[in-house]
Amino acid sequence: MPVGTPTLATPQIGATAASVATASFTPTANALLIAFCAGRGSSATIPTISDSLGGTWTPIGTGNDAGNVTGRLFYQVAGASPSAMTVTVNTTGGTQAAVGVIEVSGAGTDFSNYQVGINAAGDPSVTMGAYTAGSRVMVFGIGNAGAAWTSPTGFTELFDSEVATNLRLVPSYNDSSASTSLSWVSAATDSIGFGLEIKEAAAGAISGSASITEEGDAVAGASALRIASTASLSEEGDALTASGSVVSGIAGTLSVTEASDTVAATATIALRASMAAAEGSDSVSGSARINLAAAASLVENDDTAASVGTVAIRATASIAEPDDSLSAAGTIVAASRTGSADITEADDTLTSAAVINLKGSASVTEEGDTLSTIAGPSVKGTAAIAEAGDTIAARAVPLLVSSPQERTASVPAEDRTAAVAAEVRTVAIKAEVRTAAARAETRRAAA
Repeated sequence: MPVGTPTLATPQIGATAASVATASFTPTANALLIAFCAGRGSSATIPTISDSLGGTWTPIGTGNDAGNVTGRLFYQVAGASPSAMTVTVNTTGGTQAAVGVIEVSGAGTDFSNYQVGINAAGDPSVTMGAYTAGSRVMVFGIGNAGAAWTSPTGFTELFDSEVATNLRLVPSYNDSSASTSLSWVSAATDSIGFGLEIKEAAAGAISGSASITEEGDAVAGASALRIASTASLSEEGDALTASGSVVSGIAGTLSVTEASDTVAATATIALRASMAAAEGSDSVSGSARINLAAAASLVENDDTAASVGTVAIRATASIAEPDDSLSAAGTIVAASRTGSADITEADDTLTSAAVINLKGSASVTEEGDTLSTIAGPSVKGTAAIAEAGDTIAARAVPLLVSSPQERTASVPAEDRTAAVAAEVRTVAIKAEVRTAAARAETRRAAA
């Protein structure tokens, strides 16, 4: 879908002062906002920007100083439910400041085709790279004094005004049929011209919620799926797939809530909140990495979370029903000191081809559960094996369980085996000693 026609989010404004603030305005949902900022004065610095909501404005380029005028572009993407805000621009040491905020729908944030031209005589020009079909091309002129400008051929001006004393702003737009050689005609004594291609949003970009609510629904992206809020797969057989990454926002949740739902990415699944796989045979898989900043919950029979690379969990991994599995060909990492890996139903598995690192506790609490790694599990807390037939195994290095005061492998109830590939430092069994086996040597076995 081509990029929409640029419009003013709020009228341009200037002031004979080092800073200026817009009136309150509410952006269009999911729109790209571009702030066109300028300052005037021989000591004026490159403009900076802030808003009343404390939002982040990302600069496009480094900003430019033409002697008596300075300028810079910034952007921000409005959310699905934007709130009213004001925008303030500051140019320390300046005598005038100005800003125009423009919004564009259907736009992405790839601004690689961006050029700047400066001319002390007043007629800047830029040479752009080839445009992508469906793009919008915008040009922004900043002038010191002078009358109205003539924008590059074929461009439509959003405004052409002296917004503050001897400070003129002229933003204009065209489509991808525009020439790549762009020049302005101006009576300004110092001038800056910005050229910017605004490309379509990347395939699969979702700035609000992704709700897959009927059986057999599918959401697919050839590159990345970026979700700023919530992703919900709520009917049997739903699928969310990307050949790049599946990314959920800071407060978002990935909920896989019906039998046989799938979420898959050939690169990375990055979740800054929680992942819940809540029905039998659900699966979440990443060829590279699964990153979780909160909780991973696999709560129904046969659920799986698998990664060819790394599964990184900064809070809790809960595997709560028979035959659930959380596996990684690389590393499983639980980064939080208060986090835990709980394998709480019969035949659950927690496996890694590399390393399992847990800074909380590892609980293997039902018959037939396994915690295994090709390299070595490292647990800085407690490892509890609570039912008959449970195993913790490492093929390469010994199991290391460390708490502040002791290093303990604990088998609290029935007949168990604590097997270590190299040596056993301490084996403590709360009820009675069953078996303490070491391939190299046993330093101490205590009941």
